[in-house]
Amino acid sequence: MDIVRKQWSPIEIYILIVLGLCIVFVREIPLRFRRLADTSLGRIALFCATVLISMKTPWINGVLFIIFTLLLLSMSPRTSEGFQTTTMKPVSEKKPWFVEAVLNENPTIIEEDEVHTLAIQ
Repeated sequence: MDIVRKQWSPIEIYILIVLGLCIVFVREIPLRFRRLADTSLGRIALFCATVLISMKTPWINGVLFIIFTLLLLSMSPRTSEGFQTTTMKPVSEKKPWFVEAVLNENPTIIEEDEVHTLAIQ
């Protein structure tokens, strides 16, 4: 049993180094894996891994894995926001919008000319 303890010490150091590198380079994880981690199954797997690592290794490894998990989930893409179209349309010389007239704006190109809304229920 003593020989196992002697050999386990370097492994704990390696785990600590790997967790530190994962935290530093969490943005470099491919988008596909970050999306997978944000699913229900991925979150359950990360939770189970966090509990196991916290129980079987020193507490600092558990804390670092929790930080890695939170960073991974915060970096995963949720929904696409902003303008969805990449087409640009020239502005016609019609009557300007009220805001454009008040702010003295003269746009030449716009991304979207329609507003899509949904009713609140």
